[in-house]
Amino acid sequence: MSNPCQFIRRTAVVLTACGLIASVLPGVAAEPAGPAWSRGLPIYQISPRFYAKDGSLASIKADLPRIKAMNVGIIYMMPIHPCTDDPDLNAQRKCNYFQSADYMAVNPVLGTMDDWKGFVQAVHDSGMYLILDYVPRHCSKQNPLVRERPEWFSGTSWGLPAFDFSRQDVRDYHLSVMEFWVKQTGVDGFRIDVAGTIPRDVFNDYRPVMDTWKEVFMLAEADGPSHHPQYDMTYDWRLLELMVKGLANGSRPASDLDALIRDDIANYPEGALRLRHTDNHDFNIGLTQFGKVDASLERRYHGGHKAFATLCATLPGKFMFFNGNEINNTKVIPHGGTTGWIDWVENPEYTAFYTKLCQIHRDNPAIWGGSYRYLNTTRNDHLFVIERKKGDNVVLVVLNLSASQTVGTISDVLPEGDFTEAFTNGTEPLSRNVDLPGWGYRVYVKDTPPRPNR
Repeated sequence: MSNPCQFIRRTAVVLTACGLIASVLPGVAAEPAGPAWSRGLPIYQISPRFYAKDGSLASIKADLPRIKAMNVGIIYMMPIHPCTDDPDLNAQRKCNYFQSADYMAVNPVLGTMDDWKGFVQAVHDSGMYLILDYVPRHCSKQNPLVRERPEWFSGTSWGLPAFDFSRQDVRDYHLSVMEFWVKQTGVDGFRIDVAGTIPRDVFNDYRPVMDTWKEVFMLAEADGPSHHPQYDMTYDWRLLELMVKGLANGSRPASDLDALIRDDIANYPEGALRLRHTDNHDFNIGLTQFGKVDASLERRYHGGHKAFATLCATLPGKFMFFNGNEINNTKVIPHGGTTGWIDWVENPEYTAFYTKLCQIHRDNPAIWGGSYRYLNTTRNDHLFVIERKKGDNVVLVVLNLSASQTVGTISDVLPEGDFTEAFTNGTEPLSRNVDLPGWGYRVYVKDTPPRPNR
């Protein structure tokens, strides 16, 4: 048997589903995948050309203290390359930034290569890290490679010239490009666009080489166990679909979440990270892996997106939020065009909320590297209660994933001791009795260790 621990986890999931053992399966608290520096660090996704009206790196750089103050640890920067061969700035604003016209350059709307290097250095000086969106599957029709290396392409991807990864020279080219951005500009890793369409062995071969450059963090825009361990983290599309199309509209019970997490524990390698989030650049325009959704965060989650964000920040995995969520931005941020930048009107309520969520996620090893236990209640249809634990650090999460006030009782064993509710700072023993307003959320923490200096 190649992995007896995984077999035990899978068997326990089946027995639990059949009602043959109690519903207290702990997740294996293995060290999370990725470099040691990345552990526990929440991710902030930035759409650089639409972060500010001028679309410049300088505007984002000036805002780094605010981002850092929200307890963000990793900035995920969306594509920064030119997306047309037209040097006119308006042309560079209008084109889709997932269509690279030059993998070795910075879009002039953002600034120069020196501006980029200075920006990455400023991120590092602030104590944060940066991963860069990389789109190796396809490129702009205006990319010189299409003319100069036609043999490198075969077919199309999203209507664009698709690289032929059966060729070693294509593989060597993309590896050299990523090496440039790591070694020459200092980026700390990559988010690989449409990673599921790239042959699995490509990044199997890449990863050992990349890890000789520095400790990189790798995120695949793909779902499924087969993308590990060449990637540290994969997207959890099933969770997003369950939240948006099942829980937010009341058509699925909250307890279905437990089955989903148990399936992850059973089938993913130990330590494999799952990206937990409520919003991203595709959701923001209404496009998802599972169909069209409302682009508005408020309408998409029927007013419950704070509860769902709390869920994502406390489930096993890594938490990410999208630029503008922290002010409840209602403006659609496009993939191209001359409008759509964020109107940065202060919203203390939402900024404080996301700051606290990131603090909870970052400061509690129970959250980012602890075990998982589901607690049954008398209202499993609405209430979702979980315990996360690592050593003395314990976090109990109590959510009402419905629009109506819900009263219920926790029937499984509660953790012992006095806990502090993270959002109110109230300290008291835990109670089995739950009374939460629609979309209510409570996070109780115990013995949070001091934050390490990193």
